[in-house]
Amino acid sequence: MKTLFCAGFAIAALFGFVAGVMAGDFKSATIFPPNALSKHLSDNEVMIIRNFTQEGGSTRGVVTVNINGQPPVNVLTAAILNAFAGSPEVINKVIIAGPANVTVTCAADATDCFITYKKDSQ
Repeated sequence: MKTLFCAGFAIAALFGFVAGVMAGDFKSATIFPPNALSKHLSDNEVMIIRNFTQEGGSTRGVVTVNINGQPPVNVLTAAILNAFAGSPEVINKVIIAGPANVTVTCAADATDCFITYKKDSQ
């Protein structure tokens, strides 16, 4: 019985360690309209966005990238979470390389938006 308990504890500890390692330095943020989340990426930084969703609304939130004063470009739109839809939407991910200014905006008619991202050095 003692051996079984020790083995179970070791397996649970291993899975806890692996989950912690895989989570890394990802951060999550909830954005409420009309607020926006802005991040600056320097030359040696990248931003990885794993999740961008919104609740409510029909207009989608957007992730916009502005590089060196060029016109901003929409690189990702929010997946709308809808309990009444037949099937869930695909949640895309994107990697943005610096130097750039990244702005995450929630749609005005949405309840809120949720994003999971990580800034990292190359």
